[in-house]
Amino acid sequence: MQWYQKYKNDFRLNSKLAFPIMAAQLGQVTTNIADNIMVGQLGAAPLAAVSLANAIFYMFIVFGMGISFGLPPLISQAHGGQKYRRISLYVKNSFIINLGFAVIALILMLLSVPILAYMGQDISVVTLAKPYLVITAWSVFPFMIFQTLRTYSDGMSQTVHSMIAVLVGNVANIILNYGLIFGKLGMPQMGVEGAAIGTLISRVIMIIVIVVLLYFWKDLWSHLTKINFKRFNPGVIKRILSLGIPTSLQMFFEVSAFSIAAILMGVISKEAQAAHQIAINLASITFLICTGLAMATTIRVGNQVGLHDMPAVRRVGISAMIQVTIFMLVCVMLFIFLRHFLPTLYIDNEEVIGISAMLLVYAAIFQIPDGVQVVALGSLRGLQDVNIPTVITFFSYYIIGIPISAVAAFYLGMGPSGIWLGLVIGLSVSAFFLTRRFLILSDGNIE
Repeated sequence: MQWYQKYKNDFRLNSKLAFPIMAAQLGQVTTNIADNIMVGQLGAAPLAAVSLANAIFYMFIVFGMGISFGLPPLISQAHGGQKYRRISLYVKNSFIINLGFAVIALILMLLSVPILAYMGQDISVVTLAKPYLVITAWSVFPFMIFQTLRTYSDGMSQTVHSMIAVLVGNVANIILNYGLIFGKLGMPQMGVEGAAIGTLISRVIMIIVIVVLLYFWKDLWSHLTKINFKRFNPGVIKRILSLGIPTSLQMFFEVSAFSIAAILMGVISKEAQAAHQIAINLASITFLICTGLAMATTIRVGNQVGLHDMPAVRRVGISAMIQVTIFMLVCVMLFIFLRHFLPTLYIDNEEVIGISAMLLVYAAIFQIPDGVQVVALGSLRGLQDVNIPTVITFFSYYIIGIPISAVAAFYLGMGPSGIWLGLVIGLSVSAFFLTRRFLILSDGNIE
């Protein structure tokens, strides 16, 4: 148990910082599960429609989330180095960047709506997916505003505020979706469109909650009051984007690989697409919990970089990788033993349940590499090393993973399992090279 004694303190510090982020992430994915369970009660076509629309929506939303993640390492490094004047400057310019992205994302998502009819999907699925995508596209504005405030608070090592805001927003989302999907609680029955409206309103609520929380936490609010939008700093914008764009590309490559997998599933059948939505929804639970640990690792590594303590940087990264591996081992067993039961929570369709159970075996296989790669990315982000990791993720998913998915599914006749085989291989390649990259860099010296 020497390894435990070596990393025991880091395990505690990682967990203390990561727990609120994990709770927020878990709350968010719990809401997604509730949404999918409620939509699944309407049938396979509505569930497949949500899968298709979200495949497009989340490619944009994840790209925006990645851009916003350029802020925490700068905030944590400035805070660790006691360079407080830079904090409000970073927040202001991040806000400008995030709103600019929201405008571009909204336009592109609305332009993509007509394209749904030409993607080889079932016509009943496309008909339901179009209005859902149009409505959820507008939620990109409150989402990016919230991300600015969230990443600022997290970068200051105050992660409870975003957790509370997300949890309140998620409870509101569940209530609104229940009412608007089924016409309960005095609300109109709107089906799939109701789920989209509930999501939009809940994201506005999250902004209100986090603003109130930041206002009553004077140390955080004081930096926000110093923001002057009359003055712009192109150099700071460039610096945030130099971290944010590669980070967004890293996240985009992985999530878009799963989105492309959803589209490929739709070519096979709407049942396969619905099964994919169930399996990926369950796998996203563990992934988002791991991103909480990854974000905490970014913050802690950034603080140690500000203190010029490279041995501590290496220790923080390795301790987080050990923690995520232990957690994912538990998830492997849960997915294997509950693979036939979990899909029944979503839908009463034997074909969809059978495919979902098979896909959950693949999900179990990629749990450990998925967790390790996201924590390795978080460690590298804290080092502000983002360009080479971006190349690694592109290679892993677009050169290795997606081509294998297509070949295995359609040329080798493996069908849905072939698509997920490619995802397993892509994640494993990514985990190997990103871990190797961190171990090499953390063995050096901070100049």
